[in-house]
Amino acid sequence: MKKVLFLLAAISILTSCKEEKEVKEMVEAPAATTEMPEAQSEITAFTNSIELAHKKEAFLSNDAVAYDFTVAFGGNTLLDGKITQKTDGSMVRIDNKDGSVIVFDGDKVYASNEELAANPMTRFHIFTWSYFFAMPYKLNDPGTHWSSEEMLTYGDTQYPTSRLSFENGVGDTSDDWYVVYKDPKTNVLDGVAYIVSYGKGVEAAEEEPHFAKYEELTVVDGVPFASKWSFRNWSKEEGYTNEIGVASITNVEFVETPAAFYAQPENGVVVPMPGE
Repeated sequence: MKKVLFLLAAISILTSCKEEKEVKEMVEAPAATTEMPEAQSEITAFTNSIELAHKKEAFLSNDAVAYDFTVAFGGNTLLDGKITQKTDGSMVRIDNKDGSVIVFDGDKVYASNEELAANPMTRFHIFTWSYFFAMPYKLNDPGTHWSSEEMLTYGDTQYPTSRLSFENGVGDTSDDWYVVYKDPKTNVLDGVAYIVSYGKGVEAAEEEPHFAKYEELTVVDGVPFASKWSFRNWSKEEGYTNEIGVASITNVEFVETPAAFYAQPENGVVVPMPGE
């Protein structure tokens, strides 16, 4: 089983160190795996209800899914393009509005030019947004552990939640965790609180937990998708609070894609791991 390394890096598109630090803290995402499991962990009633609500079987019956995607934090657009990914998570391609391309062929990440390959956000983009999109179908990946269900309150609503943690060696930072919220009426994924310990340790990460809220459901071929994600600050006591970023997902469609679609682009450059 290959592991996805959810990468933290400086936001090179910003002009000042202060802006770079602020946006980096906003968009950090926890470690996870890109590939669907060969054998699933024990499935809890909590995760099973989310998978059923999101029509996991119907989703996985398709070869791939494509959607237009934009995401911005602090007034800065981080990505604007089209994402296409195999429903099993094994391959991902991003076609940016500027004509540049990023692909994950199941083994390596490639960019269509050297500048994009050198950008530390490139690996972040290819793995992070495709993972958040597929999250309702990733809850029972190998090495996942779930706590007992707990009701947490936000405003006047009580949400069923459960805490997700990982076995040692799963992903890049197995000390990371999620608190997963589901809608108490429909069982769809309402959002996830998370920490990122990579590069700063668990104690520091737990001082700045964030929340990705899934909103504005749209249904495509019977499968529901959130067409908006709002990123917020979070605490267990207060729930999710002020908005710090937003993503838009439009024109979702199931597609057929040959493996060659995810191959190294012409004149493409390997995107290195951090530190390489």
